Amino acid sequence: MAEKETTFHFKQFDIAQDRCAMKVGTDGVLLGAWAFSRTENPRSAATVRILDIGCGTGLIAIMLAQRFSADGCRQFHIDAVEIDHDAACQAVENAAATPWSAQIAVHPCSLRDFMADAPADALPYDFIVTNPPFYNATLKPDDAGRATARHKDALPLREIMQCAKSRLTADGTLAMIYPTDYDGEVMTEAVLAGLSPMRICNVLTKIGKPAKRRMLEIAHKAIGCETSTLALRDADGQYTAEYRKLTEPFYIRLA
Repeated sequence: MAEKETTFHFKQFDIAQDRCAMKVGTDGVLLGAWAFSRTENPRSAATVRILDIGCGTGLIAIMLAQRFSADGCRQFHIDAVEIDHDAACQAVENAAATPWSAQIAVHPCSLRDFMADAPADALPYDFIVTNPPFYNATLKPDDAGRATARHKDALPLREIMQCAKSRLTADGTLAMIYPTDYDGEVMTEAVLAGLSPMRICNVLTKIGKPAKRRMLEIAHKAIGCETSTLALRDADGQYTAEYRKLTEPFYIRLA
């Protein structure tokens, strides 16, 4: 469900996307609404630190800013990393137009460069989120920006997992969304990085259909794993109550 208009309007913010290869879509909205929703946001004096890897338009970072602010987390900071220059510039503009502009910093660089440039005493992150590219390097689209946004060789899973391993707090969480076909690869890289699943949500486009997407939260020392299923539409093709409830704080309407 990709938005073809120049700007996608949400309840509390707008996402301009005319310079972004990958537009606002269901995957990003789902992850932005679902990630860390079972986690009690810290209310201490320390600032909650969040990293969005491959932020694109800035959608997920902005959604998390809205959620953390609404949940009463008064002090938080979000670093959003995006390798595509045009997308990063648009993410900067999108974030600047929100009530949370002072709390979102967009970094126009690769994750590798972002990690390399971090000072030795850089503070760890409480939460890391990513909607990574997941297509193989073959059969790339002609547009270079779209290819970078969609293909996993631009942002390897191993780099994401190693970032989580080294930059998450001891009880921090990495959240991501990916096609179920890539579950084996995702879990293998997680194990190699010493991370284990703590929460899984299988996403069905329609009740009765097999899951096409999986949302995952992993951590250093997960104790047990909660598994759930979310159907976007019911057997009659109408949006389910669960999907409406999850996305209600953001979507203006679901037709």
